[in-house]
Amino acid sequence: MKKIFNYIMLLAVSLSGLTLTACSDDELDTNQYNKSGVNILAFGPMPVTRGDAMRVTGTQLNKVKEVLFPEGNQKLTPSTNFINAEFTLSNSEEMTVVIPDMCVPGKLRLVTNNNDTIVSASNISFVEEIEVTGMSPMQVHPGDIVTISGEYVWNIGEVTFAAGKKVTAEEFVLNTRNEVQVRVPMDAQTGAVTYNDGSEGAVEVVITDNLMVDAAVATSVSNPTPEFNEQITIYGENLDLVTAVDFPSVAGVEYTVASDGKSITVIVPANTVSGNIVMTSASGLTTSVEITVPLITYTSVSPAEDVREGDEITITGTLLDRVTKLVLPGDITLEQGSFSQTATEIKFTVPEGMGDGQVTLVQHENYSVTTDKIAMHHEGTEIPIWQGSVHVGNWDGSMGALSWGGYDWSQVKAGQVLSIYLTPDMTEGWSQLRVSNGSWVALPGTSDPYEFNTADEQIVRITLTDAMLSELVNNGGLVLCGAWWTCTKITLSPLETVLWEGETLVDDWANQPYMLSDAGAELAAAGAQVGQAVHFYITPTDPDWKLEILEGHWGPSYGAWGAVGYDTENGKFAETDLEAIGGKVTIFLTQAMLDAAYTQQWWGGTFILNGDNVKCTKIALE
Repeated sequence: MKKIFNYIMLLAVSLSGLTLTACSDDELDTNQYNKSGVNILAFGPMPVTRGDAMRVTGTQLNKVKEVLFPEGNQKLTPSTNFINAEFTLSNSEEMTVVIPDMCVPGKLRLVTNNNDTIVSASNISFVEEIEVTGMSPMQVHPGDIVTISGEYVWNIGEVTFAAGKKVTAEEFVLNTRNEVQVRVPMDAQTGAVTYNDGSEGAVEVVITDNLMVDAAVATSVSNPTPEFNEQITIYGENLDLVTAVDFPSVAGVEYTVASDGKSITVIVPANTVSGNIVMTSASGLTTSVEITVPLITYTSVSPAEDVREGDEITITGTLLDRVTKLVLPGDITLEQGSFSQTATEIKFTVPEGMGDGQVTLVQHENYSVTTDKIAMHHEGTEIPIWQGSVHVGNWDGSMGALSWGGYDWSQVKAGQVLSIYLTPDMTEGWSQLRVSNGSWVALPGTSDPYEFNTADEQIVRITLTDAMLSELVNNGGLVLCGAWWTCTKITLSPLETVLWEGETLVDDWANQPYMLSDAGAELAAAGAQVGQAVHFYITPTDPDWKLEILEGHWGPSYGAWGAVGYDTENGKFAETDLEAIGGKVTIFLTQAMLDAAYTQQWWGGTFILNGDNVKCTKIALE
């Protein structure tokens, strides 16, 4: 029914060529029985072309002295100015009006001889196609005003700058028939500018493909190697457009912009790191300068093998006087003052409960470095397979007691650790070791050679792989060769007791399995002792993997490992070459670990595995 009604109305209008009107709701008198008797009944055709004639019908039109059309732009505000139009009276019920060239859409007004004003209920509409002839300027600063020129540009409903930044007609600074002024958005970028008429589904028309919009550009910094808390100045152009300044690891730093937009002053945060200072504008564009701040570095740690409680460990590096705390394996923290430090050296005494792993040197909350791995002394974890004293000079001999039938290497399993104890002879200033098969060929995966620069006893620990054992079994056993050392002992780690075997996924920091029993039944059954190793055999499901082992009721962290070359989260995760260590990570039992494991809590387990992209297949006690 609605469609039929609309069609009939359209047909009626087209047949008459007129626009029907009704009484206005404003305060002007449009009653056909008013004191003047003047009334508008219809006008048309609509839409009309400026300069053409329009027919107006009504009552007592002979009493009309003026016909007025609106002037201005009703997309912004209703017209308050009006243009007189020429008209010819046919009779009291009909007149012909010439449409003024500068009128705009709006209501028709008739002024009577008595100065009464009659207003049409319907708007006059026009046939007028937008024609843009130009835009200027073509190089602008965000916030500047651009002028769009042409014919009927007052019908532009929306102007769009690059990156979809829109300005509607209601926001135009000026909107006239031949000129529209638009303020460039603060988040505008260089690129195309388009317009449309604001209608539903309107087609975008390109004004220009390349409006050049100023962008912030940083060119230099007053001091590229500043101290923390130092005020620095960043120089450039259009820096007044900057809305945020971010230092490496520190976002949203306060800053001051010079009135000419050519510099920014800022204080270097005490917790930043070296890298780029990034300045972001409202447009989303960024510019940056690089700084280097004084950060600690690590060189060496000694001793790193067979370390015992009470031993003194020395760490060397640079700027070590800026270290604020040490985090030791076993989740032990030493605050500044509990260790000695200079710019090049830190010394601390090994506390009770320290485990195998790396020491983290913390400078501030966003920066730390880690040492090489420290291996603690573990009683009863090594089985001697040879002891004695064999001296080797300058590649003129070997230690071959475990070669060519001297030891049954077929009984050794992959994952066992071979430990070689030797004392370098530094009379020549250097010492080298090759760990080889019976033909003096280095075992795969070993250093060739191991080099020593101290006369202190050295322990070379090698986690045996299938490839290594194949050489030892099939090619003459173990031969140690090299130069300037004395070998005193060779040991193997004990065989393992499997505590659990299967497959469980540790993934996305959300799949966090409890491993072994709440009350540690598996450890108890195996007779676990302080100092024994618990091995977790894992397989990465992605090159970027991480694993943390925690007490089974979300207690302390027992160790954290991650892929080589990926984010260590400021040293929390030790970079680990799984292949080199037999596909397993290891923790060493302390009394505190055993006490926690044997405490029944009616939930959880002995251990919790937390991390990402890791599959655990076996847990074993050594």
